[in-house]
Amino acid sequence: MLRDGVLLAVTDGVAVTGPRPPGRDDRARAVATALPRHGVVGRDSAAWVHSGRRPPSRTCVLVPVGIRRPDPRPDRWCAETTFGDDDVVLLDGVPVTSLVRTAVDVARWYDGTTGAGLLADLVGAGLDLAAVRRRLVALAGRPHVRRALDTVDAAVRRSESGPPTTAGLSAARRPDGPP
Repeated sequence: MLRDGVLLAVTDGVAVTGPRPPGRDDRARAVATALPRHGVVGRDSAAWVHSGRRPPSRTCVLVPVGIRRPDPRPDRWCAETTFGDDDVVLLDGVPVTSLVRTAVDVARWYDGTTGAGLLADLVGAGLDLAAVRRRLVALAGRPHVRRALDTVDAAVRRSESGPPTTAGLSAARRPDGPP
C-alpha cells in the first residue's frame, strides 16, 4: 500500500492514509508509544515532530525532575529536566516540548553542526531564533549555554545562506556579532 500511495510513511513502523503528507500531529502520534506516564517528547525528537526533517533513531523522552526516570528501550532514551509553564504543548494529545523550548534544548545539548542543522529546520517550522537567544541569555551560568549561543549563531548563518525562510533572523544575532 505504501508503493501504491494509499499509505504515507511517518516512521518505519507507522503510516497514515490520505493525500496530504504527514504533519506534526501525525509525527507526534508516531512516537507516542515511547512515552511513559509523565514523559514528554523532547530534543531532536521534538525537532523532528515540529519540522518533519531529520527523524531520530530513538525517541528522546524528557521527564520532570523527581519523577523516576524510565529505563531506556530500543525505541527511546530518557533524561530528566525541569519544565516551565510554556514549555510543553499537546499535539493530538501527545506532550511535546514547545518550539522555543525544543530549540533551546537542541542548542544546549547537540554539537554545533548537528545543533545548527536542527535549529535551521525549526526556523522552517516558524521558529524565531531571537526568542531562543533571549531564553538562552536568561539561562546564563547554566551548563552549555555559551556553546548554545554559538550554535544559534551558526544556525543564523546557515538560515541566511539557505532558502528565503529568514524573516526576522537579524534580531537573533549577538549584539557584538557581525552585521
